[in-house]
Amino acid sequence: MADPDPTTGRVVGVIQMVGGALEIALGAGGVAAPTGITQVGGVILIAHGADTFLAGFRSVYYGQVSNTYTQQGATWAAKQAHASDQTAHYVGVGTDLVAGIGPSIGIGISRRLAMAGAARATESVSVAYLSRGAFEMGHNVVGIRQGTTTAWVHFAGRPIGQVVSRATPAGEYVITELAVSTEQAAAANATRQILVGSAEQAWGYLAPNCSTTTLQILRSAGIVMPAWARTPALLHLGLRAGAEITILGGAAAKAAPAISGGGSTPQRARNHRDGHLLIHGHYHRHLATPLILPPKG
Repeated sequence: MADPDPTTGRVVGVIQMVGGALEIALGAGGVAAPTGITQVGGVILIAHGADTFLAGFRSVYYGQVSNTYTQQGATWAAKQAHASDQTAHYVGVGTDLVAGIGPSIGIGISRRLAMAGAARATESVSVAYLSRGAFEMGHNVVGIRQGTTTAWVHFAGRPIGQVVSRATPAGEYVITELAVSTEQAAAANATRQILVGSAEQAWGYLAPNCSTTTLQILRSAGIVMPAWARTPALLHLGLRAGAEITILGGAAAKAAPAISGGGSTPQRARNHRDGHLLIHGHYHRHLATPLILPPKG
């Protein structure tokens, strides 16, 4: 049997690494939220994302597709339960898939329900996004609605700025509103009051700025945001489709090994390491040139 093309293994590895990184990013947002359920889901996403990322690294390094330890462990457990090789393989793949995209699906469903129920809710958190073109950074404004009153704030000013209250964003803003509980709205409003009462600060690309101000209020309200949502445009994208992007990335990381026909541990790469070849379970010296014996006598 011919060795698999190492280019294919490395391409699949890159896909695995991207999918794993997306899971880690969303998981970090889940851990940052102050609710127990999202924190548990965040820990699962971070752990599985790291497993997927490392599997991708092995695939890139060896040029042969590598499975996650999650899949290998689930496959081994199924075999210990006397499942057939095919059944054990399906159990491993299924476990790997559920661990990767299960929490993301849960976050995505809750996000869609919060967006759909915002118009009827008495408490909500809204994020307004202003696009200023491809070559200029946009702007974020965040609002907390409690009853009939919505308090809008944003970080204003460069190079020195401050979190201040402001009027309702005008029509050029795109507003995303999410329903929250009374407790979540109260927590978000408490964070808003602390931020508004803070002193002036030097604006920074990493923090503080309008996006990080918005993120602080969102997290205090228990709204999960991926770690890559650090600019106005990315925050807008992460709020509306962060979970779905993670689901797609995670699914691609699981599908790529199957489509490529790989998905084993990098055994072949290890077989040839140090100039040895594995034959029938035993290592033999592998010579690049044929061995020529001297004539007798």
